Amino acid sequence: MVEQTLERDRDYEQEFEKAVTIIKQYEDFILTTHVNPDGDGLGSESALCLALLSLGKKVTIVNANPTPDLYYFLPERERVLVEVPHTTKHEVAIFLECPDEKRSGGVIVLPGGATHVINIDHHVFNTRYGTVNLIDPVAAAAGEQVWDLICALGCQRNNRMAIGIYTAIATDTGHFKYAGVTPQTHKIIAQLLELGVQPGYMNEQLYERVPAEGLHLLARGLSQVQYNAQRKVGWFAITQDMLTQTGAKANQTENFVNYVRAVEGVEVAVFFLETSDGRIKVSLRSRGAVDVSTIAHQFGGGGHRRAAGALLSGSMMTVQSAVLREVESRVTSKG
Repeated sequence: MVEQTLERDRDYEQEFEKAVTIIKQYEDFILTTHVNPDGDGLGSESALCLALLSLGKKVTIVNANPTPDLYYFLPERERVLVEVPHTTKHEVAIFLECPDEKRSGGVIVLPGGATHVINIDHHVFNTRYGTVNLIDPVAAAAGEQVWDLICALGCQRNNRMAIGIYTAIATDTGHFKYAGVTPQTHKIIAQLLELGVQPGYMNEQLYERVPAEGLHLLARGLSQVQYNAQRKVGWFAITQDMLTQTGAKANQTENFVNYVRAVEGVEVAVFFLETSDGRIKVSLRSRGAVDVSTIAHQFGGGGHRRAAGALLSGSMMTVQSAVLREVESRVTSKG
Protein backbone atom coordinates (compact mmCIF):
# COMPACT_ATOMS: atom_id res chain seq x y z
CA MET A 1 0.00 0.00 0.00
CA VAL A 2 1.39 3.40 -1.04
CA GLU A 3 1.12 6.18 1.55
CA GLN A 4 1.17 9.82 0.62
CA THR A 5 4.35 11.78 1.28
CA LEU A 6 3.52 15.44 1.64
CA GLU A 7 6.44 17.34 0.22
CA ARG A 8 6.84 19.88 -2.55
CA ASP A 9 8.54 18.75 -5.76
CA ARG A 10 12.27 19.41 -5.58
CA ASP A 11 12.09 21.29 -8.89
CA TYR A 12 9.06 23.34 -7.87
CA GLU A 13 10.77 26.72 -7.78
CA GLN A 14 12.34 26.16 -11.18
CA GLU A 15 9.00 25.04 -12.63
CA PHE A 16 7.30 28.02 -11.00
CA GLU A 17 9.67 30.42 -12.77
CA LYS A 18 9.00 28.64 -16.06
CA ALA A 19 5.25 29.12 -15.52
CA VAL A 20 5.69 32.84 -14.84
CA THR A 21 7.85 33.25 -17.95
CA ILE A 22 5.37 31.43 -20.19
CA ILE A 23 2.38 33.38 -18.86
CA LYS A 24 4.15 36.68 -19.47
CA GLN A 25 5.27 35.64 -22.94
CA TYR A 26 2.03 34.29 -24.45
CA GLU A 27 -1.39 35.85 -25.07
CA ASP A 28 -3.98 33.08 -25.59
CA PHE A 29 -4.96 30.92 -22.58
CA ILE A 30 -7.45 28.19 -21.78
CA LEU A 31 -8.22 27.16 -18.19
CA THR A 32 -9.90 23.99 -16.95
CA THR A 33 -10.37 21.98 -13.79
CA HIS A 34 -11.52 18.47 -12.95
CA VAL A 35 -14.90 16.89 -13.71
CA ASN A 36 -17.65 17.78 -11.25
CA PRO A 37 -15.82 21.02 -10.37
CA ASP A 38 -15.54 22.10 -6.74
CA GLY A 39 -14.76 25.32 -4.91
CA ASP A 40 -10.99 24.97 -5.22
CA GLY A 41 -11.00 24.44 -8.97
CA LEU A 42 -13.69 27.03 -9.70
CA GLY A 43 -12.32 29.65 -7.31
CA SER A 44 -8.84 29.21 -8.74
CA GLU A 45 -10.19 29.53 -12.29
CA SER A 46 -12.04 32.72 -11.37
CA ALA A 47 -9.03 34.41 -9.76
CA LEU A 48 -6.52 33.32 -12.39
CA CYS A 49 -8.86 34.41 -15.19
CA LEU A 50 -9.11 37.89 -13.66
CA ALA A 51 -5.34 38.09 -13.26
CA LEU A 52 -4.72 37.09 -16.88
CA LEU A 53 -7.35 39.56 -18.14
CA SER A 54 -5.69 42.33 -16.14
CA LEU A 55 -2.48 41.56 -18.05
CA GLY A 56 -4.30 41.93 -21.36
CA LYS A 57 -4.45 38.21 -22.11
CA LYS A 58 -7.20 36.36 -23.98
CA VAL A 59 -8.82 33.81 -21.65
CA THR A 60 -11.17 30.88 -22.28
CA ILE A 61 -12.51 28.71 -19.44
CA VAL A 62 -13.91 25.29 -20.36
CA ASN A 63 -15.08 22.62 -17.91
CA ALA A 64 -16.62 19.22 -18.54
CA ASN A 65 -19.52 19.82 -16.14
CA PRO A 66 -21.64 22.87 -15.27
CA THR A 67 -20.83 25.11 -12.32
CA PRO A 68 -22.90 24.09 -9.26
CA ASP A 69 -25.45 26.69 -8.17
CA LEU A 70 -23.50 27.13 -4.92
CA TYR A 71 -20.67 28.89 -6.80
CA TYR A 72 -22.74 31.26 -8.95
CA PHE A 73 -21.45 34.20 -6.91
CA LEU A 74 -17.90 33.75 -8.22
CA PRO A 75 -16.62 36.53 -10.48
CA GLU A 76 -16.34 35.59 -14.18
CA ARG A 77 -18.58 32.54 -13.72
CA GLU A 78 -20.46 33.53 -16.88
CA ARG A 79 -17.29 32.94 -18.91
CA VAL A 80 -17.25 29.21 -18.13
CA LEU A 81 -18.13 27.07 -21.15
CA VAL A 82 -19.18 23.44 -20.85
CA GLU A 83 -17.76 21.39 -23.70
CA VAL A 84 -16.29 17.93 -24.25
CA PRO A 85 -13.95 18.21 -26.03
CA HIS A 86 -12.91 21.79 -26.80
CA THR A 87 -11.52 21.72 -30.33
CA THR A 88 -9.78 25.11 -30.61
CA LYS A 89 -6.03 25.07 -30.05
CA HIS A 90 -4.58 27.63 -27.62
CA GLU A 91 -1.07 28.81 -26.85
CA VAL A 92 -1.23 27.87 -23.15
CA ALA A 93 -3.51 25.45 -21.32
CA ILE A 94 -3.64 25.60 -17.53
CA PHE A 95 -5.03 22.55 -15.73
CA LEU A 96 -6.13 23.17 -12.13
CA GLU A 97 -6.39 20.26 -9.69
CA CYS A 98 -6.23 17.55 -12.35
CA PRO A 99 -3.92 14.72 -11.19
CA ASP A 100 -3.92 13.48 -14.78
CA GLU A 101 -5.20 15.03 -18.00
CA LYS A 102 -8.20 12.69 -18.10
CA ARG A 103 -9.56 14.21 -14.88
CA SER A 104 -10.57 17.25 -16.92
CA GLY A 105 -13.09 15.04 -18.69
CA GLY A 106 -11.27 15.28 -21.99
CA VAL A 107 -11.94 19.00 -22.35
CA ILE A 108 -8.44 19.75 -23.66
CA VAL A 109 -6.96 17.06 -25.87
CA LEU A 110 -3.31 16.32 -25.15
CA PRO A 111 -1.13 16.53 -27.06
CA GLY A 112 -2.37 19.06 -29.57
CA GLY A 113 -4.79 21.24 -27.60
CA ALA A 114 -2.13 23.73 -26.58
CA THR A 115 1.51 24.54 -27.19
CA HIS A 116 2.30 24.73 -23.47
CA VAL A 117 0.54 22.95 -20.61
CA ILE A 118 0.85 24.26 -17.05
CA ASN A 119 -0.23 21.61 -14.56
CA ILE A 120 -1.11 23.12 -11.15
CA ASP A 121 -2.03 20.59 -8.49
CA HIS A 122 -1.64 19.71 -4.82
CA HIS A 123 -2.29 15.97 -5.11
CA VAL A 124 0.52 13.46 -4.55
CA PHE A 125 -0.65 11.12 -7.30
CA ASN A 126 -0.06 13.46 -10.23
CA THR A 127 1.23 12.05 -13.51
CA ARG A 128 3.15 15.26 -14.34
CA TYR A 129 1.69 15.49 -17.83
CA GLY A 130 2.41 19.20 -18.28
CA THR A 131 5.25 20.91 -20.05
CA VAL A 132 5.40 22.74 -16.70
CA ASN A 133 4.37 20.92 -13.50
CA LEU A 134 3.62 22.83 -10.29
CA ILE A 135 2.96 19.98 -7.85
CA ASP A 136 2.85 20.91 -4.16
CA PRO A 137 1.04 18.48 -1.84
CA VAL A 138 1.98 20.72 1.09
CA ALA A 139 -0.38 23.39 -0.24
CA ALA A 140 -3.75 23.25 1.50
CA ALA A 141 -5.48 24.06 -1.79
CA ALA A 142 -4.59 24.75 -5.41
CA GLY A 143 -5.83 28.24 -4.62
CA GLU A 144 -2.68 28.81 -2.54
CA GLN A 145 -0.51 27.97 -5.53
CA VAL A 146 -2.57 30.17 -7.84
CA TRP A 147 -2.30 33.09 -5.41
CA ASP A 148 1.49 32.74 -5.36
CA LEU A 149 1.43 32.75 -9.16
CA ILE A 150 -0.79 35.84 -9.32
CA CYS A 151 1.54 37.66 -6.93
CA ALA A 152 4.60 36.69 -8.99
CA LEU A 153 3.00 37.98 -12.19
CA GLY A 154 2.96 41.47 -10.75
CA CYS A 155 -0.61 42.26 -11.76
CA GLN A 156 -2.81 44.57 -9.69
CA ARG A 157 -4.55 42.33 -7.18
CA ASN A 158 -8.12 43.17 -6.21
CA ASN A 159 -11.14 42.08 -4.22
CA ARG A 160 -12.65 40.05 -7.07
CA MET A 161 -9.52 37.91 -7.38
CA ALA A 162 -9.44 37.54 -3.61
CA ILE A 163 -13.01 36.18 -3.55
CA GLY A 164 -12.00 33.32 -5.85
CA ILE A 165 -8.91 32.42 -3.83
CA TYR A 166 -10.79 32.61 -0.52
CA THR A 167 -13.43 30.28 -1.97
CA ALA A 168 -10.74 27.87 -3.16
CA ILE A 169 -8.95 27.68 0.17
CA ALA A 170 -12.02 27.76 2.44
CA THR A 171 -13.79 24.92 0.65
CA ASP A 172 -10.76 22.66 0.25
CA THR A 173 -9.82 23.01 3.93
CA GLY A 174 -13.33 22.47 5.32
CA HIS A 175 -13.35 26.16 6.23
CA PHE A 176 -9.88 25.87 7.78
CA LYS A 177 -10.65 22.76 9.86
CA TYR A 178 -8.45 20.18 8.12
CA ALA A 179 -4.92 19.16 9.10
CA GLY A 180 -3.49 20.49 5.83
CA VAL A 181 -3.96 24.09 6.98
CA THR A 182 -0.57 25.74 7.56
CA PRO A 183 0.70 29.14 8.72
CA GLN A 184 1.08 30.00 5.02
CA THR A 185 -2.64 29.34 4.54
CA HIS A 186 -3.54 31.96 7.11
CA LYS A 187 -0.97 34.41 5.77
CA ILE A 188 -2.68 34.23 2.39
CA ILE A 189 -6.11 34.62 3.97
CA ALA A 190 -4.85 37.74 5.77
CA GLN A 191 -3.81 39.19 2.42
CA LEU A 192 -7.26 38.44 1.01
CA LEU A 193 -8.95 40.16 3.93
CA GLU A 194 -6.73 43.20 3.36
CA LEU A 195 -8.15 43.29 -0.18
CA GLY A 196 -11.65 43.57 1.23
CA VAL A 197 -12.92 39.99 1.41
CA GLN A 198 -15.67 39.80 4.06
CA PRO A 199 -15.66 36.46 5.96
CA GLY A 200 -19.31 36.88 6.92
CA TYR A 201 -20.35 37.34 3.29
CA MET A 202 -18.22 34.38 2.18
CA ASN A 203 -19.62 32.14 4.90
CA GLU A 204 -23.16 33.05 3.86
CA GLN A 205 -22.45 32.32 0.20
CA LEU A 206 -20.73 29.00 0.84
CA TYR A 207 -22.62 27.55 3.80
CA GLU A 208 -25.93 29.32 4.35
CA ARG A 209 -27.73 29.05 1.00
CA VAL A 210 -29.00 25.47 1.12
CA PRO A 211 -31.96 24.93 -1.28
CA ALA A 212 -35.01 23.37 0.38
CA GLU A 213 -34.88 20.49 -2.12
CA GLY A 214 -31.29 19.78 -1.15
CA LEU A 215 -32.21 19.73 2.52
CA HIS A 216 -35.02 17.24 1.85
CA LEU A 217 -32.61 15.04 -0.10
CA LEU A 218 -30.08 15.17 2.74
CA ALA A 219 -32.76 14.14 5.21
CA ARG A 220 -33.69 11.18 3.01
CA GLY A 221 -30.07 10.13 2.74
CA LEU A 222 -29.17 10.47 6.40
CA SER A 223 -32.22 8.42 7.38
CA GLN A 224 -30.55 5.49 5.59
CA VAL A 225 -27.03 5.73 7.00
CA GLN A 226 -25.50 2.34 7.77
CA TYR A 227 -22.42 1.40 9.78
CA ASN A 228 -19.83 -1.32 9.25
CA ALA A 229 -16.63 -2.46 10.98
CA GLN A 230 -17.81 -1.88 14.57
CA ARG A 231 -19.32 1.47 13.50
CA LYS A 232 -15.94 2.75 12.32
CA VAL A 233 -17.28 3.01 8.76
CA GLY A 234 -20.42 4.99 8.02
CA TRP A 235 -22.03 5.17 4.60
CA PHE A 236 -25.15 5.99 2.61
CA ALA A 237 -26.28 6.46 -0.99
CA ILE A 238 -28.35 8.80 -3.13
CA THR A 239 -30.03 7.37 -6.22
CA GLN A 240 -31.52 9.01 -9.28
CA ASP A 241 -34.97 8.11 -7.98
CA MET A 242 -34.27 10.05 -4.78
CA LEU A 243 -33.15 13.06 -6.78
CA THR A 244 -36.29 12.94 -8.89
CA GLN A 245 -38.59 12.54 -5.89
CA THR A 246 -37.12 15.50 -4.00
CA GLY A 247 -36.46 17.75 -7.00
CA ALA A 248 -32.85 18.21 -5.87
CA LYS A 249 -29.80 18.37 -8.13
CA ALA A 250 -26.82 16.02 -7.97
CA ASN A 251 -24.42 18.94 -7.50
CA GLN A 252 -26.21 19.85 -4.25
CA THR A 253 -24.77 16.74 -2.59
CA GLU A 254 -21.16 17.99 -2.46
CA ASN A 255 -20.86 18.07 1.35
CA PHE A 256 -23.25 15.24 2.27
CA VAL A 257 -20.46 12.82 3.20
CA ASN A 258 -19.13 15.16 5.90
CA TYR A 259 -22.24 14.68 8.02
CA VAL A 260 -21.38 11.00 8.42
CA ARG A 261 -17.72 11.63 9.17
CA ALA A 262 -18.88 13.86 12.02
CA VAL A 263 -20.52 10.90 13.80
CA GLU A 264 -18.57 9.92 16.90
CA GLY A 265 -16.53 6.77 16.34
CA VAL A 266 -16.63 6.88 12.53
CA GLU A 267 -13.12 6.70 11.07
CA VAL A 268 -14.11 6.70 7.39
CA ALA A 269 -17.33 7.98 5.80
CA VAL A 270 -18.40 6.88 2.32
CA PHE A 271 -21.05 8.48 0.11
CA PHE A 272 -22.35 6.86 -3.07
CA LEU A 273 -24.13 8.97 -5.71
CA GLU A 274 -25.80 7.46 -8.76
CA THR A 275 -25.12 9.75 -11.72
CA SER A 276 -27.47 10.43 -14.61
CA ASP A 277 -25.44 8.13 -16.89
CA GLY A 278 -25.68 5.21 -14.47
CA ARG A 279 -22.19 5.39 -12.99
CA ILE A 280 -21.49 5.69 -9.26
CA LYS A 281 -19.61 8.64 -7.81
CA VAL A 282 -17.86 7.65 -4.59
CA SER A 283 -16.80 10.23 -2.00
CA LEU A 284 -14.49 9.20 0.85
CA ARG A 285 -13.69 11.14 4.02
CA SER A 286 -11.31 10.10 6.78
CA ARG A 287 -10.50 11.38 10.24
CA GLY A 288 -6.85 10.84 9.34
CA ALA A 289 -5.81 7.37 10.46
CA VAL A 290 -6.78 5.91 7.06
CA ASP A 291 -5.39 7.45 3.88
CA VAL A 292 -8.48 7.42 1.65
CA SER A 293 -6.55 8.78 -1.34
CA THR A 294 -4.90 5.38 -1.71
CA ILE A 295 -8.33 3.73 -1.73
CA ALA A 296 -9.63 6.14 -4.35
CA HIS A 297 -6.45 5.69 -6.40
CA GLN A 298 -7.03 1.94 -6.41
CA PHE A 299 -10.44 2.53 -8.03
CA GLY A 300 -9.15 4.98 -10.61
CA GLY A 301 -9.78 8.15 -8.62
CA GLY A 302 -7.67 10.36 -6.39
CA GLY A 303 -7.61 13.05 -3.76
CA HIS A 304 -6.01 13.66 -0.40
CA ARG A 305 -5.38 11.66 2.75
CA ARG A 306 -8.61 12.83 4.39
CA ALA A 307 -10.76 13.52 1.32
CA ALA A 308 -10.84 11.59 -1.95
CA GLY A 309 -13.18 10.17 -4.54
CA ALA A 310 -13.66 8.10 -7.67
CA LEU A 311 -16.20 7.54 -10.44
CA LEU A 312 -16.97 3.87 -11.08
CA SER A 313 -18.97 1.91 -13.62
CA GLY A 314 -21.27 -0.84 -12.37
CA SER A 315 -24.42 -1.23 -10.35
CA MET A 316 -24.85 0.54 -7.03
CA MET A 317 -24.74 -2.78 -5.19
CA THR A 318 -21.57 -3.97 -6.95
CA VAL A 319 -19.72 -0.70 -6.37
CA GLN A 320 -20.80 -0.50 -2.74
CA SER A 321 -19.63 -4.05 -2.09
CA ALA A 322 -16.19 -3.50 -3.64
CA VAL A 323 -15.52 -0.10 -2.06
CA LEU A 324 -16.81 -0.95 1.40
CA ARG A 325 -14.81 -4.18 1.45
CA GLU A 326 -11.63 -2.21 0.80
CA VAL A 327 -12.51 0.55 3.28
CA GLU A 328 -13.32 -1.96 6.02
CA SER A 329 -10.05 -3.77 5.36
CA ARG A 330 -8.07 -0.54 5.80
CA VAL A 331 -9.97 0.49 8.92
CA THR A 332 -9.55 -2.93 10.49
CA SER A 333 -5.83 -3.03 9.75
CA LYS A 334 -5.42 0.36 11.46
CA GLY A 335 -7.15 -0.98 14.54
